[in-house]
Amino acid sequence: MSKSDVIKKINDLSETFVNKVTDAINEALKKSGMDHYEIVWKQFQTIAAEEIRKILEKNFPGCELTIPKSKSTYPDIKMSFEENLYAVDIKCNEMQKNCWFDMARIDTIMEKRIKVYAEEWELVIKYDSESKKFLKAYFNLFRDVVGIRKECNGIKYRPYSGHVRPKDWNDFETNKTYWPTKEKFIEGILKSQKHRWKVLIRDTLLKILDEDEKKEFKKLFD
Repeated sequence: MSKSDVIKKINDLSETFVNKVTDAINEALKKSGMDHYEIVWKQFQTIAAEEIRKILEKNFPGCELTIPKSKSTYPDIKMSFEENLYAVDIKCNEMQKNCWFDMARIDTIMEKRIKVYAEEWELVIKYDSESKKFLKAYFNLFRDVVGIRKECNGIKYRPYSGHVRPKDWNDFETNKTYWPTKEKFIEGILKSQKHRWKVLIRDTLLKILDEDEKKEFKKLFD
């Protein structure tokens, strides 16, 4: 099976992923309810990862799946299949707050993500922390979940840390994507990388450099 065929098949399974995860979460909530909102991500992540694992094993015989025990390890599900790596990450967010989870680092996304994985997906779980209800799951390509930073028309990121951030809930509901192709996504990455460093240099670095130090930095562009 070619890389493009694998990607298409996983995309075609998006509704299956959502439906199976939704049913499994709802069934679990009937038995034990929802954990405290501060740790609910772990409860939902565990349930979702198991359902996705079963679907991938069924549809890609012989694949090797890795589910890390540490939340800090990316991705939540890594699939090795016919010499290519594929990633599925699981994120949870309260409906009371707009999406603001970390997805990657803007300064390492090319080397550690784009060049490593043939494709990446996000399963995003939306829940109500007040009523303690699971609301909805979304399964999309990683780039389709990434938001836009309008002042530079690049990917959305957190300024001081450089963490890539998702689009808004309304964009999820309308199935809005800012990056329809991988080429457009990479363009968005480069725009935001340049914009971030321009702002950091202008607002932070220049303020602490003396004239001789500024001359030294200028030499970098010679």
